[in-house]
Amino acid sequence: MSRRVVGPTNALVEVGRRLRRDPLALPALVVAASATALILGAALIGATIRLLPWALDPTIPWSTLAPFAKSLLVVAFEAALMTGWPVGWALAAQRLVERGEARVLASLGESPRRTVGRLLPQALLLGGLLVSSSTVLGRDAVAPGKVVNALLADGRASCAPGATRGVPFVSATWLCPPRQGADTPPRLVGRAPLGGVVFTAEDARVSDDLRRIELAGARLTLPTGSSATTVRVRVDTLVLRGLSPWARASSLPPALRAVVVTGSSLVAGGAAATVILRARRRRIGGVAAAAIGAAGPLAALVALRALELRVPETSPGGWLALFSLVPLAALVAVLVAAALVTALPERRGADSK
Repeated sequence: MSRRVVGPTNALVEVGRRLRRDPLALPALVVAASATALILGAALIGATIRLLPWALDPTIPWSTLAPFAKSLLVVAFEAALMTGWPVGWALAAQRLVERGEARVLASLGESPRRTVGRLLPQALLLGGLLVSSSTVLGRDAVAPGKVVNALLADGRASCAPGATRGVPFVSATWLCPPRQGADTPPRLVGRAPLGGVVFTAEDARVSDDLRRIELAGARLTLPTGSSATTVRVRVDTLVLRGLSPWARASSLPPALRAVVVTGSSLVAGGAAATVILRARRRRIGGVAAAAIGAAGPLAALVALRALELRVPETSPGGWLALFSLVPLAALVAVLVAAALVTALPERRGADSK
């Protein structure tokens, strides 16, 4: 008796056949990929606009911008996949209801939860991609100050006589000595994050999480109420806090961040598809379904960022446990969006696609 051997090619063919037989899995995967691509395109445009001022500066080489461009690319991919995944599942569920196949499955005794369970294999695929991107982002974002410190050191070391060397992302510039061999060392000129006070310093170092800048040999000119009076201050060491929010680091360990982000997207996608299938007797348009799918990840991103910015610098301890609320925020947002959609009067006879 011969045993049939299933090779990798036959296994892929079998997976393809199962996808074609499943009325939900393949459409969900296609729509999720399409939604992710559209959101990623929009996010890349925003990232390009953010980097454009420094990219057009001839004094800043591409090697300086590359680490930050990589971080923005990973952020864009993470946000796109985190949002496109639930939106794709919601739209696929809406089309299943629109074609009447959801009612057929329900008449055969299949519950909406079991129907959504058909998406588990692609959830593993999408979840793996999201875990990878979140881990890379978390690893790069834990200590972005190391990159900024390298930029500060490179700018100071490469100072040419009479030139200036801009340091992006800290709003500072190295003023180089006016001539070769001058005793005057380069000085860093910048603007304090709070108050807009202009400072100069002999050297600078930022913390790994970009929460503070330590200036050595700093000089400041403080404004006063009188236009004829100025106050000049010189200190050996000055610590400035309060960088712009977009430059802040992630306060989560990479593994924990990946779990929170992936779990939130999975909860949002599963909940969105389930509530749409449960409302199969009501006609829900594509725009409304997309809104239900997007509500969860958007709420999760807002909650995640709000918690990240409030984690204590030292001994976060039990504060990290609060990040378990992020998937809950995604679930609540989906339920609220679905309740708002179903509360609206239904348009009879409308062809919602």
